[in-house]
Amino acid sequence: MESKLIELVTCAKNGNMEAFSELIMGYEQDLYRIASIRGLSENDIDDVIQITIEKALKNIKKLRRPEFAKTWLIKILINNCNKFYQRRKYKEENVEDFENQTSEKFCEEIHSKLDFYNLIKDLNYDERVVLTLYYSEDLTTKEISQILKERESTIRNRKARALSKLKERFIRG
Repeated sequence: MESKLIELVTCAKNGNMEAFSELIMGYEQDLYRIASIRGLSENDIDDVIQITIEKALKNIKKLRRPEFAKTWLIKILINNCNKFYQRRKYKEENVEDFENQTSEKFCEEIHSKLDFYNLIKDLNYDERVVLTLYYSEDLTTKEISQILKERESTIRNRKARALSKLKERFIRG
C-alpha cells in the first residue's frame, strides 16, 4: 500500500493527472467526512473539497514526503474549511439561528441514529476535529498537532476534555 502511494505521489508530482486523480479518489470519503463536521451545507462541502483539490494539484510538487499525502491533504482541507466558514460567518445575518438549527438537527438525528458523528456534534469545533482526526482518520496526536499547528499537549487536552463530556452525557443517559 505504501509503495503504491509513493508511486502515485511521484507520478502526480511529475504531472500525471491520472495518478493525481487516483490519489484524490483514495481520500475522497475522508475529505468529505472531515469537511462535514464543520457544519457546512452539502454545496459548501463540495465547494471546499473542490478548492482543496485545486490547491493540492497546484502545490503537489511541494509535498516533500509522499507518505504524508493524507495529512497534507487534510491540512489543506481544514485551512480551506476555516477560511470558507469565516467568510460565510461574516455574510450570515443571524448566526444564532444557524446554531439553533444545528442543535435541533442534532437532537432529531441522535434519536434516529447513534453513530460517531452524531455523538460529537454538540462538542465544540476544536474537540470535534481532534476526535475525528484521531478516531476516524487514525492520526496520532503528533500528526494532529502538526496539521492544526498546535502543541501536542493541547491536542491531548482537547481529546481528554471531549471524551469526558461524552462520558458524562452517556452516564446521564
